[in-house]
Amino acid sequence: MYWQEVPYRAGAVLRGLMQSRGYFAADVVPKEAPDARWGRSWCVRPADPGNAAQIHAEAARLLAGELKVFGQPVKMNGGLPDWNSDPVSGIRIPSSFGLFIDFRHIGGGVDIKFLWEVNRHLWWVSLAQEYASTGSRPCLDRLGQLLRSWLEACPYAQGANWSSPVEHGIRLINWSLVWQLIGGADSPLFEGEHGNRLLAQWLGSIYQHMRFASDNYSLYSSADNHLIGEAAGVYVAAHTWDRWPETRRLRDHAKAILERETLLQFSADGVNGEQAICYHKFSLQFLIACGLCARANRDDFSAAFWSRIEASVTFLASMMDAAGHVPAIGDSDDGEVWRLGADRGFNSYASMVAIGAALFSRSDLQAKAESCGAGADQQVGWLTGLVSPSPDSAAMQKLPSRFVDGGYAILGERLHSPDEFRVTFDCGPLGSNRIAGHGHADALSLTVGWRGVPLLVDPGTYCYNAAPQFRHFFRGTHAHNTLVVDDCDQSEYGASFLWLRDVRCKVAPEPATPLHSIHASHDGYERLADPVLHHRRVTLDAADGGLLVEDWLDCEQTHCVELLWHAAAGAALVPAEGPSWRLEAQGRRLSLVIDGSDVRAEVIEGRESPPQGWVSSRFYERSPAPVLTVKARLAPRQVLRTMIRRETP
Repeated sequence: MYWQEVPYRAGAVLRGLMQSRGYFAADVVPKEAPDARWGRSWCVRPADPGNAAQIHAEAARLLAGELKVFGQPVKMNGGLPDWNSDPVSGIRIPSSFGLFIDFRHIGGGVDIKFLWEVNRHLWWVSLAQEYASTGSRPCLDRLGQLLRSWLEACPYAQGANWSSPVEHGIRLINWSLVWQLIGGADSPLFEGEHGNRLLAQWLGSIYQHMRFASDNYSLYSSADNHLIGEAAGVYVAAHTWDRWPETRRLRDHAKAILERETLLQFSADGVNGEQAICYHKFSLQFLIACGLCARANRDDFSAAFWSRIEASVTFLASMMDAAGHVPAIGDSDDGEVWRLGADRGFNSYASMVAIGAALFSRSDLQAKAESCGAGADQQVGWLTGLVSPSPDSAAMQKLPSRFVDGGYAILGERLHSPDEFRVTFDCGPLGSNRIAGHGHADALSLTVGWRGVPLLVDPGTYCYNAAPQFRHFFRGTHAHNTLVVDDCDQSEYGASFLWLRDVRCKVAPEPATPLHSIHASHDGYERLADPVLHHRRVTLDAADGGLLVEDWLDCEQTHCVELLWHAAAGAALVPAEGPSWRLEAQGRRLSLVIDGSDVRAEVIEGRESPPQGWVSSRFYERSPAPVLTVKARLAPRQVLRTMIRRETP
């Protein structure tokens, strides 16, 4: 925490106390401005929706009362969930003042993420899309039923749905989409006395949402995707429902925040500072919604803003493999801000690239999106003013592979082609704002994929609040393809969303050789009694297809180390001749040869305590997966080598 943050935190507590007693609150909705207007739509029904069948099927499931969040079915009563209960355990969260709810420590194994996911209302959008496409009255009526129920169950500032302002930003953006797709103020939903009353109630809650988010902006060490999300919700809502003089001031302030934070939170080469690919996409979704809303309402953002958005989309395109996979670097809770694609196999990363291709008329990005199966993207057609360009596969081959500011390097052969061999090297910082809330202790880790099949992987995230031992494991150094020194994480673990020390990486100048090579070091272990600087050199020899990984320590004494190679779930990892192992998954095979003195190696899979040998491909799902652990003692400058080669099965 910054020392300047202490007055802010104290002020936040005081502000919460005042709001809980009705001071500076938004209980009373002000009179509308004389020139109140409805904003122009940033979402439009396409003449021929390419995903009409998927939308129809999803709407039918929702009308039948079927809803899942993170793979868990949500209990419905007459098509309505209990908005204030945990969908997994059924535990009801008390309807006390929202800001005073300790949502990270509710007890009973509850993770508030499940409740919040239901209340973000992304799933309402499919019903609105079906109504926009077919005029389905059952979908419109269900939306009215859902809205009335939510407004009654979740009054201003009370309960878990008023405990985190970023949730208000997400909800406002989805409400904006629903509003536009059902016809806005002219929707049949608002006809008659009953409909007029519903409209008035909804507008009142919209005003209160904007106030709550802007009254409680996340600043200092909390100024990450939360601040972007809060400002984004205020900005989009203030344009969609331009009804109150006060919210016009809030809109201008939100726009200034978004301009500033986009440049602060995304590096010049497009990488989000939280060092988490999922949250990179998450923040990008907020910003694209704002950009589209701004253009629709003739309130465009600066050229610098759009340049940074373009760079961030380009980074996503570069990091995706030939099959559309992105490495699970940093935290991932499968979060989405908004979603206009209803297919269960929908790839939101590829969709962001397709949207970027349309936004910036980038034929290389379009080729990348199409190569990952998002050519006729499900979302582009629903967004105002976007037209997909023609793809250019040759241009796609020139996507960048080094992100010096963001801290990533991609080595490989025939990248962005079906036959690609891809190595992704993480040589960037731990995370953002000193606490690195969504960062993992993964400096100098790497992942390897071949022909669209992930082979050596980042195991992912699994959970946030409900299983502390596994939360620590998946964030820690033992869950990454790097070197552990003296059985310690690279940083000191403070809490589920807190690291106590920064980890800085330094990349050495590139050698003037024909080899594809990168050498970097990190200082995470300089806190040890004998300070250690971990070096790793990764070299890809295009002549023989071999990948050489060399690890050594700058220090004064010999240290115990553990080198880890995590394989994908479902892969086979078995001993071969000599100090070598064979890894095989989905018809792709690698050999791993370890070269070092006095090494002890074993394969672990699915160990519960201490956790090891797990991969999480989705939030709150984990599968046993083999990991090769190589233990040794390294003297100063002694090199531990791993040679990785492709083999034909």
